Amino acid sequence: MRWMQAAATAALSTFMGAAGAAAPAQTPAPAPAAPAQIPVEDFVKKPEIAEMAISPDGRHLAMTIPFDEGGAVLYVVDRVARQRTASIRAGARNVIDRFWWVNDTRLVASVAEQLGGVDRPRPNGELYAINADGSGATQLFGYRGEQNVGSHIKRGGERRLASAFVIDTIPGDGKNILVQTFDWANSDKAPPSVELLDVYTGDTRRVGVGPKAGASFVADHRGQVRVATAPDENLNAVLYVRGEGGDWRVFNDPKASKTYITPRMFARDNRRLYADVSRPGKPNALYRIDLESGARELLYEGGADPGELLLMPDKQDAYGVVTYDGPTAFHVFDPASPQARLALATQKAFPGQVALFGTFADDGKFGLVHVFSDRNAGDFYLFDTEKKNAEYVASARRWLDPERMAPKQAISLKARDGMELHGYLTLPPGGGRNLPLVVNPHGGPYGVRDDWAFDEEEQLLASRGYAVLRVNFRGSGGYGADFELAGYGQWGQAMQDDLTDATRWAVQQGYADPKRLCIYGGSYGGYAALEGTVREPDLYRCAIGYVGVYDLALMYKDGDIPRSLFGKSYLKMVLGTDPAEMRKRSPAANADRIKAALMLAAGGRDERVPVSHARALKSALDERKHPYEWLLKDSEGHGFYRTANKVELYTKMLEFLDRNIGAARTSP
Repeated sequence: MRWMQAAATAALSTFMGAAGAAAPAQTPAPAPAAPAQIPVEDFVKKPEIAEMAISPDGRHLAMTIPFDEGGAVLYVVDRVARQRTASIRAGARNVIDRFWWVNDTRLVASVAEQLGGVDRPRPNGELYAINADGSGATQLFGYRGEQNVGSHIKRGGERRLASAFVIDTIPGDGKNILVQTFDWANSDKAPPSVELLDVYTGDTRRVGVGPKAGASFVADHRGQVRVATAPDENLNAVLYVRGEGGDWRVFNDPKASKTYITPRMFARDNRRLYADVSRPGKPNALYRIDLESGARELLYEGGADPGELLLMPDKQDAYGVVTYDGPTAFHVFDPASPQARLALATQKAFPGQVALFGTFADDGKFGLVHVFSDRNAGDFYLFDTEKKNAEYVASARRWLDPERMAPKQAISLKARDGMELHGYLTLPPGGGRNLPLVVNPHGGPYGVRDDWAFDEEEQLLASRGYAVLRVNFRGSGGYGADFELAGYGQWGQAMQDDLTDATRWAVQQGYADPKRLCIYGGSYGGYAALEGTVREPDLYRCAIGYVGVYDLALMYKDGDIPRSLFGKSYLKMVLGTDPAEMRKRSPAANADRIKAALMLAAGGRDERVPVSHARALKSALDERKHPYEWLLKDSEGHGFYRTANKVELYTKMLEFLDRNIGAARTSP
């Protein structure tokens, strides 16, 4: 981490009412030589900082830092002395997932399993704690270090097979946090327990139980768990509420109301609830809902679902919400409020970027600001609310110059059936027309979306002269419940047509050369890439499948999805169960239709989409003598994680693209 003594931009001081000094005159420098091409490694190596939060007393900063060999470490830094004081390191194939300041000096961190470089790590129910000065390190919940794997040992020697997940900290309580626990013996059937966890001893005390299995919770600001969601037989989230110490009652059943309500947090009065509410044919809207009267106050509606809430310094209320209508921005509920005015003034100091306040010290004097854009991977500033200035702290990827990155523009188009689609087009620096195009569908696919943010993969491709198209096809998150549900059962059908229509749109608009189109994706995106060559054999000149699904029937037999609590029910809902229909929509069963040049990459330790998928497609291609390039890394999981392996992957990918749609292509 590097520090700068000077305050950030003079513009910030100007907008906050402080005088800024004029810059001294500079003698013009000779024109610099053209910069060298940015190495592949600079795009794919791990960021220096992932997350950052300030301690309640404002003295310390905690931050997560990924490690190349696997895992991530939580560092604590004394911001006054400017030195590291404590750290927690997750074990191999695990990362520090989230962390919470419980009081001025005590931190709790959760651990997640790193499946690979594509999907978000999966929390495993382990919790650790440490003091800011490095003392008092302990495992609060979990099995590592115990003789019997899977055991959580409480004080007094009691042994328990269970996992714990943090619900929230409790205002005014610096000793306990709220967790929900799952006992392994009956976690598939029993509702989770709500417990107080002592952050020094690891002792727990049960204070409640969920309404049904699979429940998740929202606590009020007194530490009372009063809101829960739990899936019904069709995996619809039913919303439950209760009074303090009372019984759970159904507040919203989507089957009856035809509306989904997703709870966020309680307002300061502990009576009203911030929640997303679905609307027919539209994106979700953000409301404040009175849990006693049922009255709803509309706070935000737009062209996309509302993002994360922006919290007041004491975290007991919100003043705004992140928005995703095109470029990422934010909306404030009351522009005249002091916190909203501070946020809006700070935003003006970073034109073309997004500046979001994160955590604050309890007295409100210091707050962390995260600044990012489509071309900036992210900078962190420490803002002094009294002096009205910002001090640069660190950058996620300081070695990448935003000025050399490519801008990302929001696009929209109509699918063949009239469905409105939104996405993003990244052109090489300097733009251009009739460019070689890489269509890059996201993974997931449900509930996941592409947005206007820095993406190292897009930037790498753009730096080599390729346009990159990402479209939020139906089934994606971010555009309302109906849009997501429209993708259920549509693998290889309407979801695929959306990608085809977006590709043809890019050609019609003059961005893409129709003879130089390639489709590439990971996970579900890998499926869509190969299915694109099956469904549209004359559209794409090449395709790259990365840890992709290629045999839909294998989804029921192999991998971690069918082993999860609701995994098979989920697969039945989104894929169907007809063997003939699944075979019809599986690239491995239809390899005879493929004309495009192919590259396949897989991880031997992939649990989400096991290598059996890639081998099934490989076997089908071998049988038909269709050529392909093959890259298998036995040590990798669902997406390559180690930098050396990612460099190899992207180097081979760029060479493959260059031969087929780039400068080295010789045939028409």
